Amino acid sequence: MPPRRRATSGYCGICERPSGAYHAEIRPGNVRLGLGTFETAHEAAHAYGAAAWRLERPPSQMNLHDVYMREQAQDIAPPPCLITDLDHAEHRWRQRRLLIAKEDERAMAEWRRHHPEDVANERAFWAERKARRRAARADRRRRKALTISQCDLVNAGGKSFFTPDDECWEDVWISTSNSTSEGDDEDDSE
Repeated sequence: MPPRRRATSGYCGICERPSGAYHAEIRPGNVRLGLGTFETAHEAAHAYGAAAWRLERPPSQMNLHDVYMREQAQDIAPPPCLITDLDHAEHRWRQRRLLIAKEDERAMAEWRRHHPEDVANERAFWAERKARRRAARADRRRRKALTISQCDLVNAGGKSFFTPDDECWEDVWISTSNSTSEGDDEDDSE
């Protein structure tokens, strides 16, 4: 078996990031185990050594030869997290979605800068829509209050302007009884 290739850090399975931190990973078969990012290459080498012990690698594949037992290796470094091809695919998908969202935000900002009249028109549209909804809500509340007062009047033995066989009574009650609770006072956030 050829000797294992050592990275520029001088340790097997350790690579230096552009930020100056060191990333450790070990590959048992076709699976890559990310061991984490460390401030020094020595810490990363300890993590690699602990993982090598856990995977029962021969001592020749270890970076540091000062770990002699599995318990000692487990004390030195935390257990690795598994990074699979599915994780890589999901990460790439999320990165593409993030780039699309950033580009969309940039394009919208550019549009708003070049077309302020469209921004003003959109704000006017939403203000008018909010005013119409508030007016409709106020009308529903008014009709519901009228219906309830008529119902209370009838229950108290008074006279209502509805007759017992009037079909409008049911129509008014149904049209005023949906979505008119106390919590409807809030503005629409659409």
